[in-house]
Amino acid sequence: MIRFRGWVFVVSVALMIMVFPAYGQRTTGVVNGEVSDTSNALVPHVSVKLTSSSTGLSRTVMTNDQGEYSFQEVPIGTYKIQVQAPNFKTFIANQVIVDVSSTVRVNAQLQPGGESETVQVVATAIQVQTDSGALGTVVDGTQVKELPLNGRSFVELTQLGPGVSAANNFDSKNKGLQGGVDFSVNGNPTTNNLFLVDGANDNDVGSNRTILIYPSNEAIAEFKMLTNSYGPEYGQASGAVISIATRSGSNAFHGSVFYSGRNDALTAYSYFAARNAGKGQALNGKDKLRRNDYGYSIGGPIKRDKAFFFFSQEFNHEIRGYTQSACVPTAAERAGDFSSPIAVHNGQNYMSCGEAQPTFPTNLTGGNSHVLTNVDKAGSLIPRYYPLPNLPLNDGGNNWSQSLPSGLYWRQENARVDFNINKKNTLMGRYTQDHWSNPSYNGNQYWGDSPFPALNGNWAQPSKMIIGRWTDTITSSLVNDAEFAYSNNRINVTPGGTDPTLLTQLS
Repeated sequence: MIRFRGWVFVVSVALMIMVFPAYGQRTTGVVNGEVSDTSNALVPHVSVKLTSSSTGLSRTVMTNDQGEYSFQEVPIGTYKIQVQAPNFKTFIANQVIVDVSSTVRVNAQLQPGGESETVQVVATAIQVQTDSGALGTVVDGTQVKELPLNGRSFVELTQLGPGVSAANNFDSKNKGLQGGVDFSVNGNPTTNNLFLVDGANDNDVGSNRTILIYPSNEAIAEFKMLTNSYGPEYGQASGAVISIATRSGSNAFHGSVFYSGRNDALTAYSYFAARNAGKGQALNGKDKLRRNDYGYSIGGPIKRDKAFFFFSQEFNHEIRGYTQSACVPTAAERAGDFSSPIAVHNGQNYMSCGEAQPTFPTNLTGGNSHVLTNVDKAGSLIPRYYPLPNLPLNDGGNNWSQSLPSGLYWRQENARVDFNINKKNTLMGRYTQDHWSNPSYNGNQYWGDSPFPALNGNWAQPSKMIIGRWTDTITSSLVNDAEFAYSNNRINVTPGGTDPTLLTQLS
């Protein structure tokens, strides 16, 4: 009896899913239209076929009693629409472009004749949106791949939309732990935007001001930035919804290879680096700046009209110098010898970093009261945290300055597979992983780190996203789209620097 009740529950849930459509965060498109004859009378119960130009995927629906048809959950791409009815010429509309989170309307007017005769038209590229009140901007993959984007980040293109205002700290080139998407849309808070990748939430919910993965430009088919009046399926934002669709394979093999580089040989001199050239700085008076971006992509058929793959890999390697300046203890002070003040003010002796000259108890046989007789072992570790002076004490009160190179390394692998099971069922699976790291020295940019190179953190942020989607066209008016998505990131910190063992010795 218990087992029977369990089956009843499962069947009931399945029927509820089929009967009541669940509204997901759409990354596909919709094709709507109506069929009429030359007298503008609507033609019911005629066949309308939608065929993908790249994958051969096809779906067929019938117009309803009002002569209207609709294709739901249509993957982005270019399609052909074919309408056939007895005693009418076959109507064919080519180059029907379906964008992410968009609705396309293609109306067909049938002319009297035989079905063997055809009337071919080219769909209008620019249409007035009449099926939805949503406002948004589509950025296609060609723009993402070919426009010169700083840091090869698609986030820079979000700033081109109307009503977008970047925060003062917005920097589109950064990724990983340094990344941020701090911009306001139509006056909403900067943390009220929603980023979706193939329908999966990509927001870092810890702060909601950055994202988990930064899709490679090679892997983005297009994205749409919805800014106003979008539908209830987008229930997690009051600002913008940035819906990204990744690239898939097709019946034709396609690929790309790219490289771009930057070198400090072509950059201007930094004032402070040039001033201290040869004194802890690079001899040419420049902070180091080397960047290399490179990668590739490949996609194509596993089995024509049936299964397809797409894979991309990208690397961003950057080394950037940071000029740091400070006043640090001299070698004598590190050994406990404060017997040589460098300045006198109002009768008070002062040491190198402006501290008053200390006095210490002497031993029984006498001695210099400004020299430590015995240096505590634990206390002797603290000076190792600081570098030795490499400059005479300057007017700014600093006796140490150095341009310290900091490395930023980002790598992404993205793999996607699409499978057309039959005319009614399709599967999609994708796995994306980001590897971001900023090993010591890190430029003193993170919590708890210091400007000194002896003890500094190695920071890393791995991220990943896994998606599986099954789309079932149950009837010509009912589509079930089920998706599983998992995404996360981590922040890993390990001791680094020129003397990382200090951490365990000091603790």
